[in-house]
Amino acid sequence: MHRTVVPARCRAVGSLVFAFMPAVLFAAACGGPLGGSRPLVAADGEGPQRTDVGTREPAQLVLARQSAVRFRLVPLQTCPSNGFTLPIVSPDGAYAAVQSLGAARWQTLLASSNEHGLDGGRITMHDLTKGTSAVVPGGEVLLGRSADTRGCLIESPRPDGSRWIGLAPWDGSEPQWLVQDEQVNAFASIGPKDRLVWCRRAREGNQFDLVVRHADGEQVIPAPEDGNWLAPQFTGDGRSLVVLRLRDGVLSACCFAVGDRAADHPERVLDLSWRATAPMAYQTVVPQRMELLGGAQWAFFHPRFRRVGLWDVQSGQSKLFGTGSASIVQLDAERFLVATTDGLDIDSLTMGDARSDASRLLDGVWVPLLRLADDRAVIARMRGTQVDIARLDLLPPN
Repeated sequence: MHRTVVPARCRAVGSLVFAFMPAVLFAAACGGPLGGSRPLVAADGEGPQRTDVGTREPAQLVLARQSAVRFRLVPLQTCPSNGFTLPIVSPDGAYAAVQSLGAARWQTLLASSNEHGLDGGRITMHDLTKGTSAVVPGGEVLLGRSADTRGCLIESPRPDGSRWIGLAPWDGSEPQWLVQDEQVNAFASIGPKDRLVWCRRAREGNQFDLVVRHADGEQVIPAPEDGNWLAPQFTGDGRSLVVLRLRDGVLSACCFAVGDRAADHPERVLDLSWRATAPMAYQTVVPQRMELLGGAQWAFFHPRFRRVGLWDVQSGQSKLFGTGSASIVQLDAERFLVATTDGLDIDSLTMGDARSDASRLLDGVWVPLLRLADDRAVIARMRGTQVDIARLDLLPPN
């Protein structure tokens, strides 16, 4: 994600803006981007203490708020950032793609401007195991919102007003341009069996069709009447495709069944808002890697209830996390890492405002990016024009 304008001075809890697409934009406005200047760690159950992010010495944490949870916080790297865009992390947690320069306008983020010219930035690939980095070649580029073992998706606004979609390798080498034509191509996501899904419109048009690339060619689902398709994502099991539909101010999530090809019409629809705008739709998509969610689930940030939800596209049921939830990473069938407006929690999925099972891990806005094996996760926090990336290791109880 990229820049969102927020008031210069206001309380962080009340003014946190969550905008999602490639990584996620978390812009807080207490004098600048997210949360304080240092991460919080605690040792031996004595309560929160401060250590510098740059230290390589992991700290074991024992917190007894609501329930005792032992964990270790391992700082990985502090990277230059545009101050607004959270990183995309490789599936093995070894690399991070960071938007190191550039703060695109809303028109560019939404691919809605017909103005010709570049409005992107620079992406840097960081090897979190070696501490090295490499700038992604290709000129003005925007960080995408999807990745696999090969690299992460990027988007390139072109001088003629078109827009390309590419795959940037984790080692920072030359991108592979996956969609390279005279159209405006945006909101791409990688799916199973090397599928790619994105939205496409003519340079002088204003409606996005949905395009699914299969092994045997491309499938085009025309834009809804007087509306647009936005932000497509495959569910974790790869059997469904969820796409946002914005039409006459009504924002809905539409689920298409996927076999050898995607169905031509949605089989389920979840209405999210009746007073929606394109920026609101953009902020609905959370930075959860859908392939890490179990089964046929789609995670989203509910624009009306202002909290994260999960939609089971098979049953049609949706559930909401507690008030203040903004982003999640699923640890197992029962537990989630939940970023809130004031801290990072472990929580189970609950209805309404009930949060009896929540355990606070860290104060401040730490955002979970990726689940790793053995109860570990990669988390990040924006700190001015830097982003702190760390590994969170959950430990068994004593």
